[in-house]
This record gives sequence, structure tokens and C-alpha cells, in this order.
Amino acid sequence: MPIRQARIPEPLSPQLKSAFSRAISPERWKTYERAAGFRPDLAHQLYLWNAAVGQSFHFPLQTVEVCLRNVIHLALVDIYGADWANDDAFQSAIRPKQVDDITKAARRHWSIYKADPSTPQIVASLSLGFWVAMLRKDYNKMIWQTHTSHAFPYLEPQETIISVSQTGSRIQDLRNRIFHQEPLIGHNLTEDYSAIIRMIGWICPDMRAWTRSHTSVPRVIRSRPR
Repeated sequence: MPIRQARIPEPLSPQLKSAFSRAISPERWKTYERAAGFRPDLAHQLYLWNAAVGQSFHFPLQTVEVCLRNVIHLALVDIYGADWANDDAFQSAIRPKQVDDITKAARRHWSIYKADPSTPQIVASLSLGFWVAMLRKDYNKMIWQTHTSHAFPYLEPQETIISVSQTGSRIQDLRNRIFHQEPLIGHNLTEDYSAIIRMIGWICPDMRAWTRSHTSVPRVIRSRPR
């Protein structure tokens, strides 16, 4: 569950004000002070809200990443076979960065298990960045001219793989900001959430409805201190 903001002490003690500046860094703390109009108590509330809203996004981000990687995996299986990650034709057709991502995933697996990974094990180890990269126009001829309707059967008539790629990039940017502990204040988090829900819906409306029924994102966004 997200941080319980009702437990935030008010007013902020002088000791905690000093601790924020010292431990969090003056530059990072200043971001919240500016957003709060230099009211220390509100800055503190915004800092904890930022953590809470980041926490709330973990569930829909997890869902969209798993859905996306699985439909791309199935498309690659259809084109290159069940062991596509180790297929020479596949590796020669993708960009060096994606080859490097696969190589690193295989090395991580070997370092832990002392065994070569299967393609499903590599799939589980690849980052969201890999899957979003596979949506880019570099791979339209290779994958999406023939497999867009299979992977994303619920696209609207005016939507294309370009829509999917742009939405994926927005989701990846949000994910990186959250996992790198960057401030979310100042971002249109409602649209970020809508992008996640839109992507899931293009894949499976039932999963979209399930995600909506369990997420706390809209509620936490609305709880932003003011």
C-alpha cells in the first residue's frame, strides 16, 4: 500500500527540516520547496506524496510490462521460432543495443545459475526498454507489418504501431523516473496512467478492466497535498 500521508507530522520540526537538506540534498529538496511555494510543511507532504504516487504506479507498470513483453515474445516466436533469442537470423536483424541487452540477460542468468538460459528465461530478464525498442519503426518491416493485429488486436482504426510505440516510450519514461527516484511533481500523471491503461487495452480489454479495478493510482493522484 502507498505511504499513509495521514501520518505526516505537522508542523515540520526544525530538526527534520535540517535533515532533509542534509540527507536528501539541497538541490532535490529545493524541487519540492519550489512546488510548495517555499512552505516547508507542504514541501514535506509533497515529498511523501511523490513517494506514494510512485508506489501506486508499480502495479499497473508491472501489468503493462508483462503484457507487452508476452505479446512481443509471441510475435517473435511466430517469426523466428521458440528459441528466437538465440536465433542467428533474429540477432543479425536487430540493432546492436538489443543484441547487447540479450547478451547481458544471458550473462546475468549464467552468473546466478551456472547454466545457459532458455528463451523464456531471457524474456523474463529483459527490461521494459528492450520491449519498447522492439516497437520502433526499425522493426516495422521485420515484425509489425504482419503481426500488429495479432499483438494489439484492439487498436482503433485510426491507431497504428506508431501509436503503440509512442505510448510505450511514454510508459518507459515514467517507469524510469519512478525507479530512479526522480520527482513526479510537474508531470501529467493522469495522462501517464491513461497511457498504461491504453496499452493494456490494446492487448486485452479484460486485463485493462482488471487493472483498473485493483489500482490505487487515480485515488493517490487526487490526494496530492495543496
